[in-house]
Amino acid sequence: MRRQEHVVCRLSDLADGTARVVDVAGTEVAVFRVGEDLFAIENSCPHRGGPLGHGDLRGRTVFCPVHAWPFDLVTGRCLEFPDVAVRRFAVRVRGDEVRVEL
Repeated sequence: MRRQEHVVCRLSDLADGTARVVDVAGTEVAVFRVGEDLFAIENSCPHRGGPLGHGDLRGRTVFCPVHAWPFDLVTGRCLEFPDVAVRRFAVRVRGDEVRVEL
């Protein structure tokens, strides 16, 4: 199956240190902005399904709002349980459009 880019929001609408939860082709994705960097991961924590896009963002780590499991936005890995990870998605900016590849 060929991957496609999907426009998920405008860069100007995503402030530094914030996240936005979007539906991309039926997949719930959390998009984070940390400085000039953008990250996209699946929005569901593998532990109890907590919405990671509503978690506490500290630098490039998001903490699940349910049980505070920490996930590295760069690798998708849980920092406390390295064998646990969430899916990551490629993010690109074209003009003011933020695009996620699925």
